[in-house]
Amino acid sequence: MNERKIEIIVHVTDENFFTRLAASLESVRVPKYFSVEIQPVTGDERFFAYETARSASDAKYKIYIDERATVTDENFLRELLKVFADERIGLVGTSGAIELSTHGISLTSFKRTDENFSGEVDVVDGFFIATQHDLPWRTDFADNFFGAQAHCVEFKRAGYKVFVPRQNRPWISVDGGDVQLDEAARQKFLDEYSADLFPLVSVIIPTFNRPKYFREALDSALNQTYRNIEVFISDNSTDDATENLIRTYDDARIKYFRHKNFNASDNWNFARSYNNPKAEFVNWLMDDDKFYPPKIERMVEVMRRRPDVSLVTSVRHVIDADGNITDTMPGTLDKNVFQPGEVAGRNLLFTCTNDIGEPTTALIRKSCLRDGDLCRTADERGFYPLIDVSTWLQVLSCGNLIWLAEPLSAFRFHAGQASNWESVGSVFSVCWAYLLEVEWRNKFFLHTEDDFRKALLKSIASVTVRLLKAQELNYRDENIIELEKVLSALAAALTNGYKLKLPPAKFFTRDDKKVFN
Repeated sequence: MNERKIEIIVHVTDENFFTRLAASLESVRVPKYFSVEIQPVTGDERFFAYETARSASDAKYKIYIDERATVTDENFLRELLKVFADERIGLVGTSGAIELSTHGISLTSFKRTDENFSGEVDVVDGFFIATQHDLPWRTDFADNFFGAQAHCVEFKRAGYKVFVPRQNRPWISVDGGDVQLDEAARQKFLDEYSADLFPLVSVIIPTFNRPKYFREALDSALNQTYRNIEVFISDNSTDDATENLIRTYDDARIKYFRHKNFNASDNWNFARSYNNPKAEFVNWLMDDDKFYPPKIERMVEVMRRRPDVSLVTSVRHVIDADGNITDTMPGTLDKNVFQPGEVAGRNLLFTCTNDIGEPTTALIRKSCLRDGDLCRTADERGFYPLIDVSTWLQVLSCGNLIWLAEPLSAFRFHAGQASNWESVGSVFSVCWAYLLEVEWRNKFFLHTEDDFRKALLKSIASVTVRLLKAQELNYRDENIIELEKVLSALAAALTNGYKLKLPPAKFFTRDDKKVFN
C-alpha cells in the first residue's frame, strides 16, 4: 500500500461532466511528498466500477467523486489529510445525515450537516467519498443513493467512523438534477442495515386462548415497516393452539414462552419482567389488537427527533370481532399535538379517562420506566388492572407526550375481552382511586390542594356513577362492596384535610373467570 498516494476515482457516463470535473482538479494543490492520480472508470454499474478500481489501486487514500461535481476548494486535499490523521476515521464525505431517518432516506433526514458542522454522521450523500482504509463496495446495490449509504454502514460495521469535516470553503459543488430512488433498493438497504442504524424496539404480547386474534396481532408486529424489532410473547393458554401456531413461523425476532400453569396475573408479570438492555423503546400489543404497518417507524422517528418526549401515542381505530372499523378514538385530530408530560398526566387524573390509549397504542421510551418495569410504583395491588394508565403516569413523570393524528393501531372491541365483564368496571374505578392516592403522595402531577380536590371530586363522581349503574341493574358482588368502601374513603378526604387513606385493594373474579384475561 502506497501511503503517499491519493487516487481520485470517477465513474464516467458523460464526457462533458468529466471534462469539467477534471479541469477543476487541475487547480488543486497537491500536498508535499504526495502524488495524485485521476482514474476514470466506465461501465453501467457505478459500484462495480468503483470496486474494480479500488481493488486494482495501491493508493492508501481513495476519493470517489461524482462526475457532476466541481472542486471549489483548491486546498481540500490538505484539509482531508488533516482529518485522516485520526486513523479511526475511515470514510469522509462533504455532507450527510447525522441520524438517518427511519425510512432510510438521508435527504429528508431531520438532522442535516451544514457549513459549521464537524463530526460523525450515519451516512454521507455519495457525491464525495474519501477513504483511508480499504473495504469492498457492495456491488449488489445498483442504486447509486443506497449503494453509497451501504458503503458508509459497512465502514461503521468495521469499527471506523464516518465523518463530515468543517469546510471553511465548500470542497465541491454539484450540478444537481433529481435524485431517482429505487424503492426495491430502499427496502434492501433497510433489510440489511436497520439493526446497525436504528434503535431496537421490544414488542411485548401477553396472550391467552385467542389463536385467531393472536395471529393477526403477531403478523401486524412482524410486518412493520420498521425492521429493528423483537417480539416477546408470554402465553398461558390452556390449550396448545397458540404454541402450534408459533411453530409455523420462522422468524428470529420472535421470543416465545409457554406457561401452562400461569394464571392471568402470572402471565402479565412474566411479560412485564422482560427487559432487554439493548432495547431503547417498548410497545405492548394486546393479543386481540393490531398495529398498522407504519406505526413503529412513525413513532420511533418522533422519539429520535425529540429526546424530551417519553411517550408517543396516536389516534386509533376501534374494530369489531371481524376486524371492521366501527369508530375512531379519541376522535379525529387535524394535526399532531404536543403536551408537556406534567399536563398530560394531570389531565388523566382530572378526567379519570384514558384518552392516551390502551397498551397497544403507545410507544414508550424505556429509560423512563421504573427499573425497566411497567407501572408507577412497586405495589401492583391497585394498578395491575389499569396497567396502561399507571404506566403512562410513570413515563410522563420524566418526559413529554406527542399525539400523532394518523391512526396507527386498532383496538378490538368484542364480547370475549375482560373489559366487558360485569365485575371489571368496578375494579377499574377502584384502581383510578388508588392511582389518585399515589399521585397525591408523589406531588408530581397534583401540586396543590386545589389540584387534588379537582381530581378527588372527579373520582368520587366516577365511582358514584358506577355504583348507580350497578344499582339500576340490581347488580352487587364483592367488587361493588369494595367500591363502596373506596367511595367512603374518597368522601372522607374532602373533610379531613385531604388525607386520603384507601383500604387495602381486593379484586375478585366472577363465574370462575379471571378478571384480567
